[in-house]
Amino acid sequence: MLYAVILAGGKGTRLYPLSRANNPKQFLKAYNNKSFLRNTVDRIKPIINKDNIFVVTNQEYVDKIQEELPEISKDNIFVEPSNKETATCIGLSAVKLLKKDKDAVMVVLPSDHYIEGEKQFLDTLHHGIELAEKRRGLITIGIAPNRPETGYGYIEMGDPIGGPISTFKVARFTEKPNVEVAKDFILKGTYLWNSGMFLWRADGLLIKLLPKTFYNKN
Repeated sequence: MLYAVILAGGKGTRLYPLSRANNPKQFLKAYNNKSFLRNTVDRIKPIINKDNIFVVTNQEYVDKIQEELPEISKDNIFVEPSNKETATCIGLSAVKLLKKDKDAVMVVLPSDHYIEGEKQFLDTLHHGIELAEKRRGLITIGIAPNRPETGYGYIEMGDPIGGPISTFKVARFTEKPNVEVAKDFILKGTYLWNSGMFLWRADGLLIKLLPKTFYNKN
């Protein structure tokens, strides 16, 4: 079954002073009088049932999330035992979803994106879900860059994969480069911004992340 995992535990420090520790970016109403978090949930409702939408956060923001998303069950809020990096949050969610559904497919989304062209976005998700289910691939969504941005990670596109949406194998990931390297990436034309959005089967992810003996025991 298909599930959404929305990452909503960050402090949003890059938007300071608008974003503060007690009211980080995901709760800001920057456009259409809805918070980034609210827009993220509304954006995926056409393809994912609300009962299958999960939010990962820290204890500090649980009440705010329940206020923002009253239709989401409290059981669907995963609370991090301590503030860790994104990979830890995703791994925790994969373990919890596998306890519910051994065939869980995860759509992992940040809670603070602004996205235009929502139909194209949903079409991209549909294609990624199909690849995750049929090929058991680990899918990441890239964004065509329009400037040499040093605040984002980059994905180098490898060999193309056929399909209705432009899809490529990943040649490599590069974390936030300096401006000269970012300019080179733009000139090469084979690099995308890493959106932080992913699609995969939960079991496929854990097999990649965890030692096989550990995974088999759990």
